[in-house]
Amino acid sequence: MRQEIRNATLLAGLLIVIASAGCEDDGRELPVSGKEQELSEPARAGPYAIAADALYRVRGAELEAVAVLPGAAVVASDTLEVCGSEAPEFGEARFRRLTLSPDTALAAWETAGPGACVGVVGIGEPPVRVLGRWSAAVPDTLIWAPAGRYLAVWLAQGARRRSLEVFDAREGERLEMPWELDCSYAEVCDVARATWLGGTLLNVEIRLGPAELSVPFEVNVDAAAPVEPREEL
Repeated sequence: MRQEIRNATLLAGLLIVIASAGCEDDGRELPVSGKEQELSEPARAGPYAIAADALYRVRGAELEAVAVLPGAAVVASDTLEVCGSEAPEFGEARFRRLTLSPDTALAAWETAGPGACVGVVGIGEPPVRVLGRWSAAVPDTLIWAPAGRYLAVWLAQGARRRSLEVFDAREGERLEMPWELDCSYAEVCDVARATWLGGTLLNVEIRLGPAELSVPFEVNVDAAAPVEPREEL
């Protein structure tokens, strides 16, 4: 009975409907910071919802917990141990963003705290998938490709630098991007700009130093090869 009351209370707080157009990319430059988005983002995206420590599927008037973070008060079939905080003194892990893909097949989620994760939830198997985990960078903005399936994750690095990783969310794979090779040889590399130009076409500009001119890249991510999964940057 207590669990049913808790679910009903959570559902009442989570069923906030905000137009999904604010979460989709329309070819504009990806934002520099996700702080403004975090303040206005909904707790629900399509048939999914998040609380501080749990990811839910909404079924009518019922909430079904499909994944939780370690130590959550809610029981679910999946506990995302890899996304738990390794340093609790720096803050507890929590869900903080949920964004529905344009084709509505998946919703991307993000956790905050040390060892932050980005993943997706859908109706396939497995229902919840972790795409990446970082301890030396902070996921800042999640942007779906206009055609869905591909997810660009903007990461805030130290010294006010940013990087960008691109995932095939359907397959759960990170994709190899051409600018990553250039960045691997540079002491300082900053992704200065990234824009979806079409369904799967991504335009990116990088700078290999504060005084350097930007270097453009245009990538059809649909043709990109997957890389071996890495747990952290």
